[in-house]
Amino acid sequence: MAFNIKSFSTGLKNNFLSLASGMGFRPQNTVINHVTVRPVNRQSQDIQKWRSALKTAEQESQQRQAIYDLYSDILLDGRLKALINQRITRITNTPLIFHNKGKRIDLVTDLTKYSFFRDFLTETLQARFWGHSLQELYWPAPGEKKGVTNLIPRKHVKPKFGIVTRQQFDMTGLPYREAPYNEYCIEVGKPDDLGLILEACPYVIFKRGGFGDWAEFAEVFGMPFRWATYNNEQSRQILETALSQAGAAGYVVAPEDAKLEFHNPTAGGQSNDIFRFLIEACNQEISVTILGNTMTTTEAKHSGYAQSETQWKTQDEIHKDDRAFVLTVLNERLNDYLLSLGYPVRKGEWCFEDGDGLSLKERLDIDIQIAGQGVPIAMDYWYDKYMIPKPKPGEVTQIEQVEEDDPEDPEEGDQPGQATDKKKPARPGKP
Repeated sequence: MAFNIKSFSTGLKNNFLSLASGMGFRPQNTVINHVTVRPVNRQSQDIQKWRSALKTAEQESQQRQAIYDLYSDILLDGRLKALINQRITRITNTPLIFHNKGKRIDLVTDLTKYSFFRDFLTETLQARFWGHSLQELYWPAPGEKKGVTNLIPRKHVKPKFGIVTRQQFDMTGLPYREAPYNEYCIEVGKPDDLGLILEACPYVIFKRGGFGDWAEFAEVFGMPFRWATYNNEQSRQILETALSQAGAAGYVVAPEDAKLEFHNPTAGGQSNDIFRFLIEACNQEISVTILGNTMTTTEAKHSGYAQSETQWKTQDEIHKDDRAFVLTVLNERLNDYLLSLGYPVRKGEWCFEDGDGLSLKERLDIDIQIAGQGVPIAMDYWYDKYMIPKPKPGEVTQIEQVEEDDPEDPEEGDQPGQATDKKKPARPGKP
């Protein structure tokens, strides 16, 4: 066999990098070490700022600082953050396995147990909401356990030019698609995509304004309003002092000939409902933007089973698309990196352990139907698939115990056709 000096040197370098990352060291060409991270610019948001940030991000220079600062502030909304986490956790909580022609490769599958793999999976899915994710991987070689996954700050990444800038506004930087950075940097997302958060921003801004107006309405009209009149300067001073010390409720001290009127803009005195309706409408639009429906997150007051079933199917389709998106990244991009580290990933692929995304109950119903058709199924399949403890040799099973306690012959006094109050347990059939 011919000795390949290039393969040997590459493998030696990768082993050194893996060992160094496991010991806490990073090489000098680490991308994240060339970035000067600035804090998020927190400020009050409105629609005009959202439109200005969008226009800036869509320019040729791809200056995304304003839009990503806006995203960071928008994600303080609890509902939006919960909906995004709902989509992410449905993927991260589903076991992944690596197999080669149906044979499970434990050396590669065990990577899913570690935090650096979960971080990579989470940031890969975050690309669907932020539009782009560039991750720098320093994972261990086979046999090691310590690894690092770094998300390059998105404000410093310009996907259109393939560079990472030191300062947010720079136009030159490290070409992460070229060697040596492309050996350990994985890019997820399209260069011009700004993610789903962009579409949710207006609804979060409107909702915040609605809450602010509602709070102001409650402050003005939620407490008793006090009206006092005076006919001389001495009485005015006494009334102002007394009312200011009598609580936080609003009050007015006016001359006796003054007149005050409150004009309610909504008939029936239901002016506060308009704020609640606005907030509910914004929440529904946020749900549609992230999950494709509203009924899986809020209680539906006027809907039937057919409508609920349709919306659940819509959400399932989005979930399947997320699964396909993750598997594409793992099989097309991560495998090349794992191969350079020495993992046996050639000709293998990642897949979710539950196969096609069925729940455990749905899978059990299908397995029972298949077994009922006479299709032979190995006993180990039932124990492994449904995590049933396998009985030890000589251990009495539940079926054997029932057969001993409930013999075939009928009990005394139980004649054919005669009713009895004692009910016998149903005899489970053997697989």
